[in-house]
Amino acid sequence: MPSCRRERAFVAVSYLLGGRGPELVRPLEAPEPQVLELVARLGHVDRGARAAALAAELGRVARALEEWEAS
Repeated sequence: MPSCRRERAFVAVSYLLGGRGPELVRPLEAPEPQVLELVARLGHVDRGARAAALAAELGRVARALEEWEAS
């Protein structure tokens, strides 16, 4: 599962930096289904839904960085 978390973090940060659609997973060899689901949520037609998906993922990234820093 750590690999999936890294892939989700990669997708979220790539989206934040301007990546969109299939290009979000292009560098990943075989993205997990949860990662592809995230890409779909980030491509939702409703801006609020996209923002909620991105906020949730970036929250996970921030918590992971805080845990890493504390260790």
